[in-house]
Parts: sequence; C-alpha cells; structure tokens
Amino acid sequence: MGTRKGLCLNCQTKRIDHRIFQVNPEASTCFCPMCMKEMEPKVAIDNYLKLIKDMLFKADNTLFVACDPVLAYQQYADVLELESNDAHALIGRVLCLIYMGKVRKSYLKEAHILLENTSFRGCDIDAFVNFLKKINDSLDEYEHAITKKLTFKEHFYDIECLKLYWVHLYDIIQLKELTFSIFKQIERTYTTRHDDVFINMLENNIDEKKKILSLERFTADGQGYIFTKVVNGKACVEKTENTQPNRFVRFRLSTLDPNDKGKRLIKDEVFKDYTAVIRVQKISIFFWTFLYLLTIGAAVTAVLFKEKQILFISLLAASGVLFILSTFILLQSIYFHRLLKKRELRIN
Repeated sequence: MGTRKGLCLNCQTKRIDHRIFQVNPEASTCFCPMCMKEMEPKVAIDNYLKLIKDMLFKADNTLFVACDPVLAYQQYADVLELESNDAHALIGRVLCLIYMGKVRKSYLKEAHILLENTSFRGCDIDAFVNFLKKINDSLDEYEHAITKKLTFKEHFYDIECLKLYWVHLYDIIQLKELTFSIFKQIERTYTTRHDDVFINMLENNIDEKKKILSLERFTADGQGYIFTKVVNGKACVEKTENTQPNRFVRFRLSTLDPNDKGKRLIKDEVFKDYTAVIRVQKISIFFWTFLYLLTIGAAVTAVLFKEKQILFISLLAASGVLFILSTFILLQSIYFHRLLKKRELRIN
C-alpha cells in the first residue's frame, strides 16, 4: 500500500501545506517533519480527511447559503491545490462558473473521468448526484438569464446577440447531455439507485432545448435567422426570407460587430443592462444646462438684492446648491458616456 497524506495539528505555522506530510498507513507510528511530533498514522490521516471535509463544507456554504460564487470558486480551488482529484471540488467549481455566467463543461468531464476510472470508489455518490441535479437547475437559470439579457419582447437586439445566444444554448445542451451520460453510468454502476424520474425529465429537457435551438429567431430589425452549427466556438447562422414588422427599437447605437456599422447596440451576459444609462446620459446634458442657468440667475438676483441681507443669503445659498447639483450631473454624464464607450469592446 502506498503512502497517504496526513496532517499535523501541533505545528504552529498557519500555512496548511507546511503541516501536511506523507504517511505510511501500515507503520506503527509517524513523525511530523516540521515539529517532529510523534503520532499514529491513522490520526494524521483522519486529521487530513477532516480538513478536506471542512474546507468543502465551507465552500458549499459560501456557494449555496452566502450565494457568493466568486469566493466559493476560490475555496474549491484551495481544495484542489491539496487534492487535485477531488470530485466534490471539481463539480463545485462547475457550479460556481455557471452561476458566474460561464459554461465550462471541461471541468465536469474531469470529474466524470476521475470517478469512472475509480469506479466511483471513495466518493459520496449521493453528494455527487445532488451536485449533478444542481448543475442541471443552474443551467436552466443560466439560459433564462442570457435570454433576458439578449432579447427585447422576444426579439434579439442584433445578429451578434443571436449568435451569442445560440453558442451558449449549444454549450448548455452539450453539458446536459454529458450529465445525462454520467447518470446512466451511475445507474449501471449502482444498481440499487433509482433516479428514473430525473433521468426521464433530463432527457425530455434535452429534446426540448434541441427543438428550441432549431427554431427560427428574429432580430430587432425584423429579419429571421436559423441556426446551422457551431465552428470553433462561433455559431453559424442562415438568413431566412421571413421578416417581422418592428417598431419598438428607438436607439441606433453601435453594434459589437465592427463589420456592421450603424446597427444597434446589443446586450450580453458579461456587461450590465445600460438602457437606463443611455436615457440618463441623453437627458443629463439638458438638466446640467438648466441647473447651471438657474445657478447664474440666482447669483445675479442675489447681487441685485444685496441690500436685503436675508434674501441675499438665501439666494446665494440656493445658487451654491444649484451649482453643486449641476456639477454632479455633469460628472455623472461624463461617467455614463465612458460606460457606454466600454460597450464597444468585443466579447471574448
């Protein structure tokens, strides 16, 4: 039997990796190489396993209770630094990425290959199945979120939005199919498990999304498109002869595609929805000019009524407040303008 990892609780150092050492489980005793404390191999191994369990519990709480996928991703990564083949951490990392708006099926493949090679030994299969079910639910939430970001009244803002949606929907289907294959593998390995209801639901859900992928979709200018395939991470589309009348798009802003100048600005799952920013940016100059003129008017009126001290002070204070407000709105207008400029960046 090979060596296993153990943990010393006696070391004063705060670095976990310095307290971890290799242990021969068949030996009668072992020594920590840092503090030379003598202990039983089983105790050291149990300490290490408890450490991993506590770190996973903390990461799970961060993701599912605190709802902080960014921090949870780092906590799962800390586990993987110590135990690179931990399926729980690998699946947790997939969930974090999905909740952060990214699809990474390669990580789920890593966990699947790992478990398949070990015949699912040494893994809490119930926890693994629950993770797979959570991944399926989060993928549905993810699809709903990007659809909401990229569409307006069921129309996509432009062709780049439509391509982005189809690429992610294709990835979602691929990830669901991988999840389905893992469930079938678990079903064959664990004959006592009964997940038929979920497997049937997942299979129907995959068929439904494939039908959605094949539907004709329309952009904001009323032009229809159909999906053909994905090549090198980019969706290939075909324009159809069908069109729909469209009168709800008011702003003609730059698209993310440099080859289609004059088309409309799109929304995506990376940047926030700046529709409100567009409106504020358009009216902020008017409000800044109006308040600035009021500031000048109040200051001139204060000078005219200089002999009346109360009125002079009141008008002077009003002019100061109006000047501060007008300056703030001007700075906000400049800030909003810079935000909109960032939308010219292409999505990787």
